Amino acid sequence: MRRAKIVATLGPSSNTVDKIGELIKAGMNVARVNMSHGTHESHAQLIKNIREASKNVSQEVAVLIDLQGPKIRVDKVDKPLELKPGSEWVIGQTKDLEKYPEYKDCFIPTIYDKLVDDCHDGARILFDDGLMTAEAIERDRDVYKIKILVGGKLKSNKGINLPDCDVSAPAFTEKDKEDLLFGLENGADYVALSFVRRREDVEEVKYLLHKLKKNIPIISKIEKPQAIDQLDEIMKVTDVIMVARGDMGVEVGNHLVPSVQKHIIKACNESSIPVITATQMLESMTENPTPTRAEASDVANAIWDGTDAVMLSGESAAGKYPVETITMMSKIIEEAEKDPKERPLLRNMDLSNINSSVMVAASMIAEKVEAKKILSVTESGHSCRKIAHFRPKTEVLGITNKIETVRKLCLYWGVTPYMLFNYNEDDFNFHADVLEKVKQDLKLVNGDKLVITRGDGRFFSRGSSNSVKVEIIKDAPSVPGGQDTLIEASDEKKKILLDTSICASCQNCVAICPHDIWVPNSENHRTTINEKRISECTMDNECIRVCPTGAIEIIPMA
Repeated sequence: MRRAKIVATLGPSSNTVDKIGELIKAGMNVARVNMSHGTHESHAQLIKNIREASKNVSQEVAVLIDLQGPKIRVDKVDKPLELKPGSEWVIGQTKDLEKYPEYKDCFIPTIYDKLVDDCHDGARILFDDGLMTAEAIERDRDVYKIKILVGGKLKSNKGINLPDCDVSAPAFTEKDKEDLLFGLENGADYVALSFVRRREDVEEVKYLLHKLKKNIPIISKIEKPQAIDQLDEIMKVTDVIMVARGDMGVEVGNHLVPSVQKHIIKACNESSIPVITATQMLESMTENPTPTRAEASDVANAIWDGTDAVMLSGESAAGKYPVETITMMSKIIEEAEKDPKERPLLRNMDLSNINSSVMVAASMIAEKVEAKKILSVTESGHSCRKIAHFRPKTEVLGITNKIETVRKLCLYWGVTPYMLFNYNEDDFNFHADVLEKVKQDLKLVNGDKLVITRGDGRFFSRGSSNSVKVEIIKDAPSVPGGQDTLIEASDEKKKILLDTSICASCQNCVAICPHDIWVPNSENHRTTINEKRISECTMDNECIRVCPTGAIEIIPMA
């Protein structure tokens, strides 16, 4: 099972029901809808197609709407502006060009009305994703004089970055508010907030969601230097962090991105916050059917850093090979996960929260008893988020009765959502309605163990929330046996059989037998028969009574 999740941006190459179905089967867990492009009508149809495709392939995926945020761009120009190194230009709003005819041949128009106010002498101004660089010299009334350091041809609508300035434009614009309301109306599962700079940016959106009585997780995109400086405060109020390496590389410099990425992922891992690593992970697959070796290493290193998910942008939205790209990313993740990241030490974890303690206990118990799965019974998904933080070696099934929670779980590391249909609170039997179905779906056999946690909400709780239980699969009343799995010992009065294929190694027989007939094998931690002591057996069948799997049988000899 692949543990890290894949977020894929949908676009012209991947917006049909059939193509989305292929992406889901290839490994897409979260579908990203980029609100920077398209209309509400086209986005509504895309979300509808995602839901239909999920139904067709019987696998839910989460829908993430990614808000555009404030955009600082060059306005329309008649022809590309030739910015030569060492030359001086001015920058300002388009409407101010008429006021300063002396600058008509060296005027860079911008759509951002606060640029001149936000700028200061000595600040860097970057154009077209940092391909061109200028330095602010001095303000002249409503425009700013700048000197070109790295030149090039500047075209209309190219982006402008002000990495050294405290940009006054809000992270949550009026367009973003309209897009968020649209997303809520159309059942989005996550919302990503662009160009977050401080915790107040996130709190503004949280307050709005609270007012609307909507519980949708917020993903804070870290791409500004101010956000990196304020990361600890932002993490206190956000649900998920995204390492948005595109604008981050422009703002802080590409040479710093790898170390910043490691710092953010480490901080998120320590704070139990899911983190997504994004941008240009398999960029060459936009045009080619295979990635470069450097790109494969980039994905693998993000997994080894501890990221919960990796994201595709143009590769899956507009590339020639969207399905192949997801398939390749899934393969890289699976290979990287063969060398697992070292888990956090218990002594370094904050276990003051009862739910966290239960999830850690469940992870350790499942590992020690060699459980087949951890069944995390959850209403909100919070328990699964906690258990994912500990990176359990045992696979987790997030069992819930809410489709919204199923979709939310699609982003959580190592968690497979498991929807319980036809849930009736008044007539519900956990063993019959959950365990039997899980047993059939997973093809479990006698002796297999499941660790069951119940950690949040009312769902399934009935007084048993914040609990851990080990369930041993047991059906057969007697030993079926097999040539390779049956241990046999006998004397003139009896024959004792132990089927090791279904023995749960619970040591119940060891504890109840006063004659030391049953002993644990120190080499493989399995129970075995002490043949030297079987003559002491009184055949009271107490060991059979306490055996949960029917692995023991005592046959009297005629």
